[in-house]
Amino acid sequence: MLNLLLLLFDRILLEPRDEFVILGCDGIWDCLTNEQAVEYVRQRIETKTPAEIGTEMLDDIISVDPRVTQGIGGDNMTIMVVDLQPHSRQYRESNVTHPPSEE
Repeated sequence: MLNLLLLLFDRILLEPRDEFVILGCDGIWDCLTNEQAVEYVRQRIETKTPAEIGTEMLDDIISVDPRVTQGIGGDNMTIMVVDLQPHSRQYRESNVTHPPSEE
């Protein structure tokens, strides 16, 4: 409990090279290690929005039959990916709406 309290009151300074933050409930971490989750997001963050990545991750890790996986992938799962460098991403370019051209 003390570690949790320290975590709640601790501050983390972001560095310019920090790419994203992953916030997830325990159901996510039952299925993926920290390293696996980071790699999952890193492979997609350039071309997909954070919401698309979160949806895809949940689809990939949810269990079809929790009885077979002994409950893993069947817990409540919530994920949020926060892109700390959104303006440098390709997905931003594909979502930009351009004004109609005058002809």
